[in-house]
Amino acid sequence: MRIAVASDDGITIAGHFGRCAGFDIFEVTGNEVTKIENRPNTNSQHHLHHDEGDCGEHGHHEHHGAVHSHESFLSALHDCDAVICRGMGRRAVYDLSARGIKPVITGQDVQIDEAVRLYARGQLDSSSESQCCSH
Repeated sequence: MRIAVASDDGITIAGHFGRCAGFDIFEVTGNEVTKIENRPNTNSQHHLHHDEGDCGEHGHHEHHGAVHSHESFLSALHDCDAVICRGMGRRAVYDLSARGIKPVITGQDVQIDEAVRLYARGQLDSSSESQCCSH
Protein backbone atom coordinates (compact mmCIF):
# COMPACT_ATOMS: atom_id res chain seq x y z
CA MET A 1 0.00 0.00 0.00
CA ARG A 2 1.31 3.48 -0.85
CA ILE A 3 0.28 6.39 1.38
CA ALA A 4 0.95 10.10 0.85
CA VAL A 5 1.01 12.61 3.69
CA ALA A 6 0.58 16.34 3.07
CA SER A 7 3.38 18.12 4.95
CA ASP A 8 5.17 21.46 5.06
CA ASP A 9 8.27 20.24 6.88
CA GLY A 10 8.53 16.46 6.40
CA ILE A 11 7.68 15.94 10.08
CA THR A 12 4.15 17.19 10.75
CA ILE A 13 0.86 16.77 8.88
CA ALA A 14 -0.07 19.91 6.96
CA GLY A 15 -3.19 21.80 7.93
CA HIS A 16 -4.55 21.92 4.37
CA PHE A 17 -4.06 19.46 1.54
CA GLY A 18 -4.00 22.10 -1.21
CA ARG A 19 -1.59 24.49 0.48
CA CYS A 20 1.05 22.04 1.69
CA ALA A 21 4.68 22.32 0.56
CA GLY A 22 4.67 18.72 -0.61
CA PHE A 23 3.65 15.12 -0.16
CA ASP A 24 5.80 12.57 1.67
CA ILE A 25 5.21 9.16 0.11
CA PHE A 26 5.41 5.99 2.19
CA GLU A 27 5.33 2.35 1.16
CA VAL A 28 3.65 0.00 3.63
CA THR A 29 4.39 -3.71 3.35
CA GLY A 30 3.09 -5.79 6.24
CA ASN A 31 4.39 -4.05 9.39
CA GLU A 32 7.19 -2.31 7.48
CA VAL A 33 6.76 1.43 6.76
CA THR A 34 9.33 3.03 4.46
CA LYS A 35 9.46 6.66 3.36
CA ILE A 36 10.32 6.51 -0.32
CA GLU A 37 10.24 10.14 -1.51
CA ASN A 38 8.91 13.68 -1.24
CA ARG A 39 6.89 15.11 -4.09
CA PRO A 40 6.63 18.92 -4.09
CA ASN A 41 3.23 20.59 -4.35
CA THR A 42 3.40 22.20 -7.76
CA ASN A 43 -0.16 23.49 -7.81
CA SER A 44 0.82 27.15 -7.82
CA GLN A 45 -2.81 28.32 -7.88
CA HIS A 46 -3.46 26.96 -4.39
CA HIS A 47 0.02 27.66 -3.09
CA LEU A 48 0.11 31.30 -4.23
CA HIS A 49 -3.44 32.41 -3.62
CA HIS A 50 -4.51 31.00 -0.27
CA ASP A 51 -2.37 32.95 2.12
CA GLU A 52 -5.24 35.04 3.51
CA GLY A 53 -6.77 32.07 5.29
CA ASP A 54 -10.17 32.55 3.64
CA CYS A 55 -10.60 29.83 1.08
CA GLY A 56 -14.10 30.78 -0.01
CA GLU A 57 -16.31 28.25 -1.76
CA HIS A 58 -14.69 25.78 -4.15
CA GLY A 59 -14.33 27.14 -7.58
CA HIS A 60 -12.28 29.90 -5.96
CA HIS A 61 -13.12 32.22 -8.85
CA GLU A 62 -12.36 35.24 -6.70
CA HIS A 63 -8.78 33.98 -6.35
CA HIS A 64 -8.15 31.81 -9.39
CA GLY A 65 -10.26 33.01 -12.28
CA ALA A 66 -12.81 30.80 -14.00
CA VAL A 67 -10.82 27.56 -14.06
CA HIS A 68 -9.90 25.50 -11.01
CA SER A 69 -8.26 22.12 -11.28
CA HIS A 70 -6.74 19.51 -9.03
CA GLU A 71 -4.89 17.84 -11.93
CA SER A 72 -1.43 18.55 -10.49
CA PHE A 73 -2.40 16.88 -7.17
CA LEU A 74 -4.01 13.97 -8.94
CA SER A 75 -0.97 13.52 -11.13
CA ALA A 76 1.46 13.72 -8.19
CA LEU A 77 -0.56 11.16 -6.19
CA HIS A 78 -1.58 8.86 -9.06
CA ASP A 79 0.12 5.78 -7.58
CA CYS A 80 -1.05 6.32 -3.99
CA ASP A 81 -3.87 4.48 -2.24
CA ALA A 82 -4.54 7.21 0.34
CA VAL A 83 -3.51 10.73 1.30
CA ILE A 84 -3.42 11.95 4.90
CA CYS A 85 -3.91 15.61 5.84
CA ARG A 86 -5.64 17.80 8.43
CA GLY A 87 -8.04 19.61 6.09
CA MET A 88 -9.34 19.30 2.54
CA GLY A 89 -12.12 20.89 0.52
CA ARG A 90 -15.13 18.98 -0.82
CA ARG A 91 -13.98 19.13 -4.42
CA ALA A 92 -10.55 17.69 -3.57
CA VAL A 93 -12.24 14.89 -1.58
CA TYR A 94 -14.44 14.13 -4.59
CA ASP A 95 -11.61 14.33 -7.17
CA LEU A 96 -9.29 12.07 -5.16
CA SER A 97 -12.06 9.55 -4.43
CA ALA A 98 -13.01 9.46 -8.11
CA ARG A 99 -9.42 8.42 -8.90
CA GLY A 100 -9.39 5.68 -6.26
CA ILE A 101 -7.27 7.66 -3.77
CA LYS A 102 -8.78 7.69 -0.29
CA PRO A 103 -8.76 11.09 1.43
CA VAL A 104 -7.87 10.67 5.11
CA ILE A 105 -8.51 13.77 7.21
CA THR A 106 -7.23 13.59 10.76
CA GLY A 107 -7.02 15.80 13.80
CA GLN A 108 -4.79 13.34 15.63
CA ASP A 109 -1.57 15.02 16.81
CA VAL A 110 1.12 12.66 15.53
CA GLN A 111 4.11 12.99 13.22
CA ILE A 112 3.73 11.86 9.62
CA ASP A 113 5.49 8.49 9.96
CA GLU A 114 3.37 7.57 12.99
CA ALA A 115 0.21 8.68 11.15
CA VAL A 116 1.07 6.26 8.33
CA ARG A 117 1.68 3.40 10.79
CA LEU A 118 -1.61 4.10 12.59
CA TYR A 119 -3.53 4.36 9.31
CA ALA A 120 -2.07 1.08 8.04
CA ARG A 121 -3.26 -0.62 11.26
CA GLY A 122 -6.70 1.01 11.04
CA GLN A 123 -6.02 3.04 14.20
CA LEU A 124 -5.73 6.62 12.89
CA ASP A 125 -8.56 8.85 14.07
CA SER A 126 -9.80 10.08 10.70
CA SER A 127 -12.63 10.90 8.34
CA SER A 128 -13.05 11.25 4.59
CA GLU A 129 -15.45 14.19 5.03
CA SER A 130 -14.34 17.65 3.91
CA GLN A 131 -12.93 19.65 6.82
CA CYS A 132 -11.53 22.92 5.59
CA CYS A 133 -12.51 26.55 5.54
CA SER A 134 -15.91 26.83 3.90
CA HIS A 135 -15.27 24.35 1.12
